[in-house]
Amino acid sequence: MKPKTKSIVTNILFAFGVSFTALLVYLLTLTPSLSYLSPDGSELATIPYILGLAHSPGYPLYTWLGFLFSHLLPFGDVAYRINLMSATLGALGVGVLYLLIVIILPIRHTEPKTNLWMNRCIAAGSALLFAFSPDFWAQALIAEVYAPNIGLVAITLLLLIYWERTQYAWIYFLFALLFGLSLGTHISNLGFAPAFVLVTLLTLYAKKQTLPQQKWQHLLGALLQTVIAGFSGFALGIAQFAWLPFRADTLNDRMMLKIAPTNLRGIYKYTLGAFPNFKFAFPLTAIPDRLVIYLELLREQYHILGISLGIIGLFSLLFRKPRHYFLFVGMYLVNVWFFIQYNAFDLEVFFIPAHFLWAIFMAFGAWEIIHLIYTAIKKQRREVIPFLTQVILIVLIAGTVPLQCASHWKENDFSNDTAVNDFYANLWEILPQDSVLVTAGGVFGYDAFYWQLVYNTRPDIFLPLLPNPLPTKQSLKGTHIYATTRALQSNRGPGAIPSDLLSKDYWQIPILFGEQPENVTGHRTSLVLYQLSDKPPDITISTPRPQIPINQNFGVFTLQGADVSESSVESGANIQITLYWQIPQQIGQEMSIPSLRIETEFGEQTLEQHEIGFGLLPRYAREVGLEPGETIVDRYTLVIPSHILPGDYPLSISLVGINGQQIINTRL
Repeated sequence: MKPKTKSIVTNILFAFGVSFTALLVYLLTLTPSLSYLSPDGSELATIPYILGLAHSPGYPLYTWLGFLFSHLLPFGDVAYRINLMSATLGALGVGVLYLLIVIILPIRHTEPKTNLWMNRCIAAGSALLFAFSPDFWAQALIAEVYAPNIGLVAITLLLLIYWERTQYAWIYFLFALLFGLSLGTHISNLGFAPAFVLVTLLTLYAKKQTLPQQKWQHLLGALLQTVIAGFSGFALGIAQFAWLPFRADTLNDRMMLKIAPTNLRGIYKYTLGAFPNFKFAFPLTAIPDRLVIYLELLREQYHILGISLGIIGLFSLLFRKPRHYFLFVGMYLVNVWFFIQYNAFDLEVFFIPAHFLWAIFMAFGAWEIIHLIYTAIKKQRREVIPFLTQVILIVLIAGTVPLQCASHWKENDFSNDTAVNDFYANLWEILPQDSVLVTAGGVFGYDAFYWQLVYNTRPDIFLPLLPNPLPTKQSLKGTHIYATTRALQSNRGPGAIPSDLLSKDYWQIPILFGEQPENVTGHRTSLVLYQLSDKPPDITISTPRPQIPINQNFGVFTLQGADVSESSVESGANIQITLYWQIPQQIGQEMSIPSLRIETEFGEQTLEQHEIGFGLLPRYAREVGLEPGETIVDRYTLVIPSHILPGDYPLSISLVGINGQQIINTRL
């Protein structure tokens, strides 16, 4: 094997090892199925399977790749397979990042073998630091576009660098094709075009400098070939968006239907013209504050050491590889400048391409520092140079990468995020035949839509916002009407239900509580199923007979006892609980206790929280009446999380203050 061929094979093996390391960590922390960790995650886990049309800008390539993953993989449910696509393509992007860095890092002519191995270690360390940066790691574990997009961007850059070295027209065609295709994972990649054009012109100009004066015709020929290859490849890549009108009939989001891509104007509004209120939403005077927000996000990814290495790397890149400096810095500035002016609550994910590029800057900074040390040692004792260099690199890789991974493991371990699946598995089980389930609409309704669209679960249950984003009261044909928390609380925005769909006079009676999963904003999401009724519920009885006598005074009310349906229950199943609260002798019209709440705990985990009478007591007192000596009955069903391991766990009731401090606790 020739030395150059051997070096290429070694780099590919290193890239595979880096990708495999990232993928292994991603698999250990992967989200098992649906999740609220992305606002669009349930939709993006469903749409690829049915080849539907996702929200703006449509994401055609993401949809097609998701279709392959969801139909060809023989394990896991559909949502898991889409999550796995994010992990796989994200890990691929990490491996390609290694190749990019190792290709462009300088190699000193003195002791090239030692320098090459140093570059490989630096590239591997930088790529893995990016792989385990918190924002990218999180996106590689869920159904989202950002990790697959990095995979596409990385391959696009690798092809451009390869063309820069070979200047074959077919390589440039592939580069332009991948660039066009990458817009189907995130259309903001179009902002990288100026940097790509600039480095293309600089490369062709550098070629002109090496040609004899009479060979200028060859330069024009090369330029023409490059232009033809670039335009044809890019045109073929963006032709994917011609697919949008053919699937526009699958839209059920009223905001998206307003800009449905059924003609050229609609395609523009759905793609480049989408979300105009998000773009450049801040005045120029706010730019410094927005820049501070970005710098804080960068610090969270790489800490101060990474920022310092990146700054050094920027200068190193400028003086050692100026053409690549204009390429990477041009891409970086476009991404940062555009998105610091973007008004989105999940802003951090849009800077992932900038974090990807910062890993390249860090690699150059590390290279510069290591070679300064290398040169200093060389002047003193030449024989210890290889040994000390290896020690430095071992400390760099074996220290910083595991530290980066360990420090973000807990926050990015989503392997126990089973709340959505557990809740809906129990919801479909307890809903009566031919009932109506009102959910959030549009993108936010796919946590419920997923089950019927993918698995045809409980087709007898009518989801009014699935076939029609503007259902009427007349469409709620059923004697049993239920709603989820997300439906009742979505009074505006893309998930809002029509304001006149549900009567304001309905009694909202919670009957099923799921685990409270963390959402994209870092807050807990309430998973509750409500039964809606125009008649007041029976929440009081005169002669309670609890199975478990308690007689625990909770300050205002006394917990007389409780009923528990099962003493043993499987993980993922449910348990029914009934609490008996004695009404105090002195009662008024307002029975709520805003500073206190009742929590039901399973082991050390809080599964639900509610006011006595589920917050219905004030209205019940006004419209029905409460009598001293009667007993209020709280009857509800709890979902036991499926990730809980077998064992004995206490079931207890706590009275908790507004500051979260437990005041009284009693074990059932």
